[in-house]
Amino acid sequence: MSKQINPTRMELQRLRKQLETTTRGHKLLKDKQDELIHSFIPIINEYKALRIDFEAAIRLVLNYYRLATVTMTKTMVSNEISATKHDFKLNLGYSKLMGVDLPELKLTEQTLELNYDLVLTNSAFDTLILKLQTLLLDLINLATIETKVNILIKEIEKSKRRVNAIENIVIKEIVEQIKDIRMRLADLELSNTIRMMKSKEIIIEKYLNKKDD
Repeated sequence: MSKQINPTRMELQRLRKQLETTTRGHKLLKDKQDELIHSFIPIINEYKALRIDFEAAIRLVLNYYRLATVTMTKTMVSNEISATKHDFKLNLGYSKLMGVDLPELKLTEQTLELNYDLVLTNSAFDTLILKLQTLLLDLINLATIETKVNILIKEIEKSKRRVNAIENIVIKEIVEQIKDIRMRLADLELSNTIRMMKSKEIIIEKYLNKKDD
């Protein structure tokens, strides 16, 4: 027992109400945990698919980079990429899932100015620039869903710890307290019964002795 309790019927009634409330709270937390896990599965599957596509896109960009360096030096490729101006605007919002805030990062505006030298570059470099633009969008989507995954993992773990703590510590302790009070009340009731029986015997014995006199 973690603390001393008074073996009274009032205390027993209080603990029963506390057990009912705690059990109801445990069920709500368990339902939230189950719903989070249920919602997490398609998100993690989407993340895995996006990650595979993103890695494939990176390999494709690197391939076009190598093709571009066939007739251009790496310094030329780097300089011409820097000459290309790419402006974009990101909006950050949030969606809620079982009370958990999940970020929603969206690219709303973008402009691409192809200011590189068309004479010094080749067709592979043209494709490289376009692939890099697409790669940026893929990176934003991947970063957004990866953040969601990390947030949900932490929330599920936190919810799991709470559910286990309530189930294995709080509820068990209350049940043990209720059991202890019942046993002690039963002992008190038995003691009172025995005491009453002895008192009754003494009264009867006194009455009989008085009658004999």
